[in-house]
Amino acid sequence: MWVGFVVVLIASVIITIVGWLGWQERLPRGYFAGIRTKYTMANDEQWKAVHRIGAPYMIFGGIAAFAGSLAIFPFAVFGSLPDEFAAAALFAMALVVGGTGLMSWYLGVRGAKAYLANRPSEMATPGY
Repeated sequence: MWVGFVVVLIASVIITIVGWLGWQERLPRGYFAGIRTKYTMANDEQWKAVHRIGAPYMIFGGIAAFAGSLAIFPFAVFGSLPDEFAAAALFAMALVVGGTGLMSWYLGVRGAKAYLANRPSEMATPGY
């Protein structure tokens, strides 16, 4: 059972790093990491906006899953947890990791579309 907690720990670290890189706008647009949809893959501006808005959810969820898994990990390694409790805790941490990805995708795309639609045009001539 402890192997599952190691997998969740690694996944939460990866989500946190991807979120941090996206927030810092240092995550390159590609097919390996990040929020990859038709909208985000269309151009760099949309990619950066989605990750800038969705990144805090990825960071928070990754840290929450890491903390929860790390708190239970020693008990799972030494076998002092009932199997039912360990399975339920592992399932809950996996839900946090998965929910983090879905929430950052949905809120990031929605927020980026609203932000990019409402920003002033760079081509407009002010005061004329």
